[in-house]
Amino acid sequence: MTGNSDTSPVVLAHLSDVHLPPPAPLPSWRAFTNKRALSVASWKRHRVHRHRPELADIVRKDITDAAPDLVLNTGDLTNFGLSEECAAAADWLATMPARTLVVPGNHDAMVRSDWPDHAGLWSEWMESTDETGFPYCHIHGDVAVIGLNSAIPTPPFMACGRIGKTQRAKLAQLLDETKTLCRVVMIHHPPRAGLVPWRKSLLDHKAVAAVIARHGASIVLHGHSHDATLATVPGSEIPLVGVPSASLLSSRPWRQSGWNRIAITPTQEGWTIDLQTRQFTSDAGWRCSRHRRWQQHSELHGQIMKANEPR
Repeated sequence: MTGNSDTSPVVLAHLSDVHLPPPAPLPSWRAFTNKRALSVASWKRHRVHRHRPELADIVRKDITDAAPDLVLNTGDLTNFGLSEECAAAADWLATMPARTLVVPGNHDAMVRSDWPDHAGLWSEWMESTDETGFPYCHIHGDVAVIGLNSAIPTPPFMACGRIGKTQRAKLAQLLDETKTLCRVVMIHHPPRAGLVPWRKSLLDHKAVAAVIARHGASIVLHGHSHDATLATVPGSEIPLVGVPSASLLSSRPWRQSGWNRIAITPTQEGWTIDLQTRQFTSDAGWRCSRHRRWQQHSELHGQIMKANEPR
């Protein structure tokens, strides 16, 4: 049994890759004498037309209407990781309808920057964690949310990430310390090969997956791919859940803007985890594109049993 006799679900709203608009006009050219120059060119050619702030606002309104207990944001709030963008993202995070937790994405750490003036501006939504303090852990009832930082500066044309030995060791410790709870792991880059191209991959995905599989978790949430994917953490049956970009305008159904609603309900044996993916287009409005449900036994660390077929 869980430690909480309350059978009300804890509802999580998972969104990612909002890519909020950069400041206009852009800062001085001196801020772009590095990899950001290539990213600005890509943004002007492509991303400014595809990542639409009005879609992000529609997603935020839908999340508000759903009245979640926690909002989980798996990174890439910005386009270039500028200090001005991070400050605007902090203002945007402050408008979310519930306690919000965030982990950085690769766009938020595009080049080496002074942490307090960049992603550190989101400290309020990262359990006051500094650059060297990840992963952090937030406990809400019977749910433990563990946030990892996979964002690292990379060379041009690369968008890969890394967790590293220090974070992996602390992750193992936190998973052990919270083994009686429903453990939700947040990470930007997916800890599995094949979900994104190699140049965008988590470089130590095998080692990260091994830690999660060995020490157990209930569900792992990631961003980065902009796809509504459902896989497993290698070496386990732990669900590995991707989410579309909250702002992406796309003709491909699995990439259209949206978010994941995850309801975690205590049972006598452990928890029921109910996942619904909500996606929006201006033509069709909102639709539920995916619905899955799992039953987890709390005493079987990391073992997830599917209780129903996809709907």
